[in-house]
Amino acid sequence: MCALGSASIALRTLAIAGAQGPREAKRITWADVAPLQPRLEARGIPSGAFVPYVERVHQANARRVREGDLDHLIFYALQSTRFTPLPVIEPALSAKALVDSLDTREREGFLKTCQTSLLRIPSPVRSRLAALLRAVDSSDREPRLVYFRGLVNAAFPVRREREAALMREYLRVMRFAYEKEFVAQRSEHPAETVAELYRARGLSTDTAVEAGYLVYLGLGVVKSLDPDRRIRRVLIVGPGLNLAPRTAMFEVGPPESYQPWAVIDALFTLGLSRPDDLDVVAADINPRVVEHLRRSHAKPPVLSLVSEIRESETVRLSEEFRDYFARLGRAIGEVAADVAPTHGMLGMLDGRLRKTVQVHPAAARALRAEALDVVTERLDEAPFDLIIATNILPYFDDVELMLAMSNVAAALAPGGVFLHNEARPLMQDVTAALGLPVEQSRQAVIAAVRGAPGPLVDSVWLHRKTTSQ
Repeated sequence: MCALGSASIALRTLAIAGAQGPREAKRITWADVAPLQPRLEARGIPSGAFVPYVERVHQANARRVREGDLDHLIFYALQSTRFTPLPVIEPALSAKALVDSLDTREREGFLKTCQTSLLRIPSPVRSRLAALLRAVDSSDREPRLVYFRGLVNAAFPVRREREAALMREYLRVMRFAYEKEFVAQRSEHPAETVAELYRARGLSTDTAVEAGYLVYLGLGVVKSLDPDRRIRRVLIVGPGLNLAPRTAMFEVGPPESYQPWAVIDALFTLGLSRPDDLDVVAADINPRVVEHLRRSHAKPPVLSLVSEIRESETVRLSEEFRDYFARLGRAIGEVAADVAPTHGMLGMLDGRLRKTVQVHPAAARALRAEALDVVTERLDEAPFDLIIATNILPYFDDVELMLAMSNVAAALAPGGVFLHNEARPLMQDVTAALGLPVEQSRQAVIAAVRGAPGPLVDSVWLHRKTTSQ
């Protein structure tokens, strides 16, 4: 990976986190991971090396938070139509154009270090980065621009250094995009190569409405297995914030964290929880996500819900997902008709399902936010009946995954349920050792793709805690 970080960068990120209020977390200890100690020792982490290892991971994760934020900044700079009329630039294609412009020696050096002359950055990219900086210095209150203005001011406080800093970030982000989209796809095992890339990249805040469907199906299984079950305390690890995805950016509504609201809606819809008896903790390593959700607790948001997947002549959303989207939001707020029909279908915009939901104060009161690095920290709270972690576990290497699972198991009450979508075989071995065996799994079909080997699917796993740690 490209080493941009320094101790000062990591400490700055941690300082931002501390500014959000008292952290309800404590650092994991060797005693905390007793069931996994033989596995950790086999990987070269004995008791004497554990504390330094955890500290290194914690500092690395602070750097990865910063890099993830800056990833989104570059994707926003290339794709947004709100701050400039300049043509949108697709990130992967920009990465390929950049690499193709380098001679053999320059290309090899860039792919090793992500460094090359800033003069190699294409003119259209330079123009969009310059336009972004002008917008940052303006008084424009467009919500995403406001978010990224705060990020630019914090990350690059010296104004005269910003343009060069943004160009260096562009090079870093393009290296990852090129490796993922072009180098990895030529490897013997593309999926495994991409997975390895994600375990070193910045920590993304990406989130999508489709993830709520997966959780809804998993909670439906919980309900079917135990119809009388009541869920009162919930921990959502890594709820995220929809800022600027790597591709196909669609700017409708302000940045929002969908998952907490989708989880609360599903719990109410399925009769697993009641508004007057529910405590949902959204725990994220990114202090900006935590700050956003804390504001939502006090001021219930208006959610602009838009499907990430776009229907077209070759892509068709499944009827089950469409039914889920039609119900989404009814249990937590007022649903409004949002757009005029397009493609002959009500509630669609540019082939995407869309609606708005005004969240009720009762639902917002059920939600609070805490800062948490789930790999190196544990919340000092009462046990949870349900823990959800979707689309975050791929960012952890095998040892980090072990520590995260140890923290999840410790946070669950006996009989509590852990819901995730991480397909790595290591998960079953580690969770079984922690008294958290797999109970059920389900596959969710989200869309059919003409000409593809199969539909777009995701899977959800349910674990139930059988022992106390």
